[in-house]
Amino acid sequence: MKTRCILLLFALLGYLPLTAASTIPAELFDPGFLEGDSNYHSLTAASDGYLYFTVNTHHEQVSARFYRFDPESEEIEEIAQMNDILGEDIDRMIPHGKVHTPLFESEGALYFATHTSSYEGTLPNLIPDDGRDPYPGGHFVRYDLESGEFKSLAQVPLKNEGIITMTMDTQRQRLYGLTWPTGLLFTYEVRTGNFQQYGATQTRGEWGHYAEDWEFICRKLAVAPDGRLYGSTNRGRIWEFDATKQRPLSFTPLSLKSVLTTAEADFKLEAVPHYFWGNWRTITWNPATSSFWGLHGGSSQLFEYDPSEGRLRSIANLRPEGVPQGLRNPLRTQLGFTLGPDNTLFYLAHGPALPRDGRRPTKANVHLITHAIDTAETVDHGPVLGPDDRRVFFTESIEIAPDGHIYSVAWVETVDPARMRAIQESRGDALPAETRDVIYEIQLIRLPPATTFLD
Repeated sequence: MKTRCILLLFALLGYLPLTAASTIPAELFDPGFLEGDSNYHSLTAASDGYLYFTVNTHHEQVSARFYRFDPESEEIEEIAQMNDILGEDIDRMIPHGKVHTPLFESEGALYFATHTSSYEGTLPNLIPDDGRDPYPGGHFVRYDLESGEFKSLAQVPLKNEGIITMTMDTQRQRLYGLTWPTGLLFTYEVRTGNFQQYGATQTRGEWGHYAEDWEFICRKLAVAPDGRLYGSTNRGRIWEFDATKQRPLSFTPLSLKSVLTTAEADFKLEAVPHYFWGNWRTITWNPATSSFWGLHGGSSQLFEYDPSEGRLRSIANLRPEGVPQGLRNPLRTQLGFTLGPDNTLFYLAHGPALPRDGRRPTKANVHLITHAIDTAETVDHGPVLGPDDRRVFFTESIEIAPDGHIYSVAWVETVDPARMRAIQESRGDALPAETRDVIYEIQLIRLPPATTFLD
């Protein structure tokens, strides 16, 4: 394969370490946050030459961290802790444990939102048992790249409602956010400061009654150049928000169920809603095709959506080699999906676990998959491995920086026993459910340049 030949040539020239042709080498950069256990979406290469990212934590006495990485010096700087910059005392209330949104740059600033990572109790009234107040509500936040100042722009006026996803219409200077667990849609006008709620987009969201009015909240919002906003529901419906209309929220006649093209012979799609079956998992606008490209949440099916033409079509299945094909991807669809050079989509997917003697088993290993839109060619470039054969087994972010490299903030296995003990002591039992069996560290990882993977 031409791509692997290029990797080998890079290795022989000393640019990359010589590794097996079936794996992708990754450099690791440690933010040093032992309590940190996740990252979703929040990684961006800003115009000042730095990469910015956050690391979340499920530790109820710690808040999420905000970092800056210098690709030239290869140094990471912790810029802020969420509760500190928002002036909210962790000793008095549940902290802002997550930034679960992308970071958007506009007019010299980064915009993002905060979210809770505390889920103990009964929704929607998650009341701490230690005397503290419930989670106070997510914030829209701006970070000024020149001054380094943070500012809370607006806060959701409902306890226990974090902002789980957000997008920005940079042309109209408008922020959109969806809350968790209810799925309320909020907008914030940067120029005027107007903050408005438009109600629930998905019945009662994730605190509804399962199989009746429960709905998995859409994790990626999509805004078109004409200003219309799009989201999806767990039942496969696509909704549209048009701020110019008296009734701005409506549903399109299209269904994401139509993109499902394969199924096992004995597979039956249950009538009740199911985690990650109906929504799109991630979606991005492509100026070259004047349409959206996204991944179906349940199946990892790549689709194209053109709202102006009312067209939704299935393209290809982006599952790594070794993952069974069917209506449901057993390893789940991920958020690390972006449009790169040569009209090519780059996707960091979960592939089969790589066994290693003497190490704890992992449930998966991250693969890099590309899909060239112009030629319709899909390539699984293989699993990602760090130095010392450390497995990169989970990730939910991707960025192609100006230096050409592919970056992600990823779950990387810990192999040093002393480091394992330190992490366990720091985190305790506060971990995402899907990663309880592996001791790992959240690391910024750098893969070879994106052009390395283009034919």
